Amino acid sequence: MQEIKEALGSIKAILKAPGKKIGGKWEKLDKKHKMILKCVAAVIILVVGITLFGGYRTSFYTETGHLKKLWALMFFGSFFIYVAAVFFKNPFGEIVNTALSTLMIVTVPLGWFFYMQVCFGNSPSDILNMSFLRIALNMWIMLMIFLLVYAITVNTGAALRIMSFFAMLFTIANIYLLKFRQIPLLYSDLSVMGTAKNVAAGYDYTPNLSIIVSVLLFLDVCAVSVHLKNNRAHFKKKLPYRIGMVLLCILMVTGTVNVLVYSSFLKDKGINVNTFRPIKSYLKNGGPISFARSIQLCMVEVPKGYSLSKVEQLQQEYPSDGVFDEANTPNVIVVMDEAFSDLSYVGDLETNEEVMPFYKSLKENAIKGHAYVSVFGGQTANTEYEFLTGDSKAFLPQGSTPYQLFVKDALPSLTSLLSSQGYEPLLAMHPYKGSGYNRINVYDAFGFQEFLTEDDFSDEVRHVRNFVSDEADFERIISEYEKAKKSSDTPFYIFNVTMQNHSPYDKDFDNLSSDIKITDADKSNADAQRFLNLIHESDKALEELISYFESTDDPTVIVFFGDHEPGLSDGFYSKIMGKSLDDMSAEESERLYMVPYLIWANYDIEEKEDETISINYLKAKMLSACGMRMSGYDKFLLEMSKEVPQINAYGYFGADGNFYEIEDNTSPYYEMIQKYNYLEYNHLFAKGKSSDIFDLEQ
Repeated sequence: MQEIKEALGSIKAILKAPGKKIGGKWEKLDKKHKMILKCVAAVIILVVGITLFGGYRTSFYTETGHLKKLWALMFFGSFFIYVAAVFFKNPFGEIVNTALSTLMIVTVPLGWFFYMQVCFGNSPSDILNMSFLRIALNMWIMLMIFLLVYAITVNTGAALRIMSFFAMLFTIANIYLLKFRQIPLLYSDLSVMGTAKNVAAGYDYTPNLSIIVSVLLFLDVCAVSVHLKNNRAHFKKKLPYRIGMVLLCILMVTGTVNVLVYSSFLKDKGINVNTFRPIKSYLKNGGPISFARSIQLCMVEVPKGYSLSKVEQLQQEYPSDGVFDEANTPNVIVVMDEAFSDLSYVGDLETNEEVMPFYKSLKENAIKGHAYVSVFGGQTANTEYEFLTGDSKAFLPQGSTPYQLFVKDALPSLTSLLSSQGYEPLLAMHPYKGSGYNRINVYDAFGFQEFLTEDDFSDEVRHVRNFVSDEADFERIISEYEKAKKSSDTPFYIFNVTMQNHSPYDKDFDNLSSDIKITDADKSNADAQRFLNLIHESDKALEELISYFESTDDPTVIVFFGDHEPGLSDGFYSKIMGKSLDDMSAEESERLYMVPYLIWANYDIEEKEDETISINYLKAKMLSACGMRMSGYDKFLLEMSKEVPQINAYGYFGADGNFYEIEDNTSPYYEMIQKYNYLEYNHLFAKGKSSDIFDLEQ
């Protein structure tokens, strides 16, 4: 007992010792005390293992009660390796250690690749059936991290630990992303980290078994690698060797980046990113190489055949309207409602009562239907961009966010068009953090005069779950309108992005009713039911907003639409659509990219119902329906919508009813698609060279 107390005292002393002193304290202990300390450590590890197994025991078994052998092997195997490393004393010489180091350089990235693919959804047989090239490329990306660290430290163990750390982060990040939005990490996500940080607090980060094992595997690499003997001190004296290693590393990394990012190598080898379902690419090609391939998708090239003269020719074909005092200038209220969508339109889903009764009852002075968007379950700002500018994500890199990557200075938009006609104030509103998606800078580039955020809302306004309710949001629209009209008779304009229906949908709240229920037990889903009740609340708020402006004499048009479908589970969507998402064609998957839209006025406009468009046309449709002034670009979009009624990032439907990919040069609409591409490129990347087509003539 006394010896154990002394050993525990030694542990305390070692833990208190700063950095470099720990090794010294350990070396001063005799063999007996070292063995006792190792036994104590082993017992602690055993207790932790048993506790974790107990806490996550349901994760180790199937619904039929059978043990999941692979997960059990990885879990307990990682503990065994760690315990063995604790007791292991490296007795080998330089040659054997060099061989062990070389073996780890190969096996550690291979092990991480195997493990992360299992976490993403591959079976062991799927991984073994991958082509040698794909496996090698994934391992090579991880080895590049190893080489970078090794060139600096000349320490195999340190390089292995840091490489493993990044592999662990990549694995865990994708586990959470697949849980929250069903889309794995892509390069474009790095440009929206600020927005991700803003909404991160609303999700459940309780670690699952795969995350626990990820951490354990990292600890295993750390425990084993610290026992490796290396020649770091010897090499430190050989400066030429160090310089040579650094130069070699730079050469290899530069060559790798050039091949994987700036050449057509991956494309030529059939390694692409499935932009409908990026997880398919992760499973087919591997996570690291799929992420690397997504970098190339964010690089914009000048369209083939583009020239300023072609844009100027289109400018002559579609001249912009001039600004006249007698121009029709109704108040314009735009509401992009977070995740507002009609799941019964996506697939076969019945509820005990109508989810959006008011929206569906609107007929008088209303144009409504469904609009194709380019995002699913997130990336709201892409739908904003398509609506406000008329540009389409069809010609931009898949997964990119223009707000973050491309909008750098003044850009013609609906806001600048209304500004030239005397609209004031020019308001943007979003009852959440203003920093999301770089909106503060983008809204300034679009011409907004003021941006109202959650800081402008009182904590006392009604919330649904933890977000400002649509009811409170729309009440603020009304109050801003009334305030503006007290000081001026100029037409009023506001662009509003709501927050009430934002994911996640995995918790019940006292301030959200549960009146709406899915009646089919096979399709019942708790998250989906919560979402449907949120949409029911939005429908009530929309009724109040329209009722207010219906009673005013001031001409007003309200444009209302959703930004994307909700990020519910793949299983739920597969059930209501009657087919696995993985088995759907691009055309079939388009149903996941449709949202309801509404153009309503408190004066006579021609009614239309069940008109399917795409969101890039909605601005021009509103201007035309309400008899407002239009830019040449808006006129072009109206003309194009007759030939290509719907277009988004994944393809388009022609007037013949067929679905085409953007690059299909055999399409009868290819010439029109190219014209659109030229105009959009000029609009976004060559601004100022031919801007008359995008603004009203002064």
